[in-house]
Amino acid sequence: MPAHAVPIDIKEQGVTWLLPPYSWSIRHIARKLDLSPSVIARWRLELVQQGLLPENEKISSVDGNEWTPERRFSVVIETATLSEMELADYCRRMGLFVEQVKEWRAISIQAHEMKMAESRRADKELREAKTQLRELEKELLRKDKALAEAAALLMLREKFNALWDNSEEG
Repeated sequence: MPAHAVPIDIKEQGVTWLLPPYSWSIRHIARKLDLSPSVIARWRLELVQQGLLPENEKISSVDGNEWTPERRFSVVIETATLSEMELADYCRRMGLFVEQVKEWRAISIQAHEMKMAESRRADKELREAKTQLRELEKELLRKDKALAEAAALLMLREKFNALWDNSEEG
């Protein structure tokens, strides 16, 4: 082993930090591992040549809060059918942590459940309102019939009184 060779475990750690979801800067990794930035840059170049990193990858912090809710939901949908290994690979490519995606999935499910509960509550209120409307319509119809009957009885009584008055006069 040459004097300048880096142990495999240290190289693996450095390569891990170069890849998403970490995407640490070359300087940061060099400081952490106490190596020359040129060594880390060479590892990065190897990753680019292997197709694991884009050539001009923009180093940015991995913060799920930077993602819009629409993009988060899109990630949840895209990863819904993936196995754990496929999910880990997807997260590595996208610069995410698996835990972030799982958290977003849980939030999406919770939001859907809340929406469903709200929908069920609205449906229940609508059914109750329709039932109350039917009962009020029945009561109105019953009162309308009772009023018509009372009016008919009053008319009949007036006619009877009018006939009775006519028969007494005559």
